[in-house]
Amino acid sequence: MNRQFKIKVDGTEYNISIQGDTFIIDDIPFVIGRSGQMVTLDGIAYDVDIVNNSTAVVDGKEYKIETSGFKMLSGSARKEATIKLKSEAHEGSVIAVMPGAILKVLVNEGDTVNPETVLLIVEAMKMENEILAERSGTVKKVHVGVGDKVEPGQTLVDIE
Repeated sequence: MNRQFKIKVDGTEYNISIQGDTFIIDDIPFVIGRSGQMVTLDGIAYDVDIVNNSTAVVDGKEYKIETSGFKMLSGSARKEATIKLKSEAHEGSVIAVMPGAILKVLVNEGDTVNPETVLLIVEAMKMENEILAERSGTVKKVHVGVGDKVEPGQTLVDIE
């Protein structure tokens, strides 16, 4: 997935393209990683916090930011968006709540599952995330396979 947008930091505009874990900023590539509020840029760690979508605090220094073509969400907004995605899904559907790639599919159609059964492993932000069943039932349909790229809101598995 290749995403493009513009960002303005302290009045200077930058063209950004995201290709996997690489950000290309005005034609210069940077490898980005993230763990909590820590962001690594080409192996150097920075403490980053986005404040009300108009200010970024990087290692204690504030930067005014504006974006176009890209929507940033604060932690609480991300949580609300995830709850909204889940509430809009069909009952029994397990959905993706973040973009990623399917590493493993651990269930098949017809399998019986219980809450907390690991259904899939999804790689997102260089981390392996276990996708768990939230209810007991039988796997009706598996909508994804190993190597598939998924987006938030996409149905992964149906359980009846």
